[in-house]
Amino acid sequence: MKFLLNFLQVNKENGMRCVPCFIAVVMASSILLCGCRRTLFPRNEQRTQFEAYNTMRFGPQLTEQPDPFGLPEPALRARLGLRD
Repeated sequence: MKFLLNFLQVNKENGMRCVPCFIAVVMASSILLCGCRRTLFPRNEQRTQFEAYNTMRFGPQLTEQPDPFGLPEPALRARLGLRD
């Protein structure tokens, strides 16, 4: 932020030439930030071929289970245990 304030202060003698550049930079950065909303791994799709194979063979995998207080926690024993 300090860079931006110093840049505007140094370029005051240029008058209004700096304002359109500043607006263009702000618009470009906002478009770039808003364009990255797609998640890398959606919850309803398998991440790897091995996860797809395990889902076909053993059914859907439990990822969370409630603890004694009712709060969700990772279902490590169900996921890491031996399967038939």
